[in-house]
Amino acid sequence: MPSETPERPAASSLPSLVLLVEDSPIIAMNTEALLLEMPVGGVRMASSVAEALALIETETFDLGILDVNLGKENSLPVAERLAALNIPVIFATGLSEELPLVGAWSSAPVLKKPYGFTDLERVVRAV
Repeated sequence: MPSETPERPAASSLPSLVLLVEDSPIIAMNTEALLLEMPVGGVRMASSVAEALALIETETFDLGILDVNLGKENSLPVAERLAALNIPVIFATGLSEELPLVGAWSSAPVLKKPYGFTDLERVVRAV
């Protein structure tokens, strides 16, 4: 008898709490809405490295979605802190060229902006 496999994994496979680091308020709000539609348990947003690191000290995250370029800084310090806590990271970028992610980050999942629900859901469910 063939086994039936659902098209979508159970909601429990989704993160309970996502750290979203994005310096564009419009992209941050849109991504938060898409994540909650999946539905993830919750989203905390930061627009800078300092804000993100402060949140990491007070919350327990299951996933980080990090915009690579945060204006005058990049999100790699946040990625390193999350990795030290064994929290998976997804990078997001609007850069058209390949990202210069090397070493431990060379195989990290990357969302290319602009992304929609389908792309975001696919990457989030894969980590």
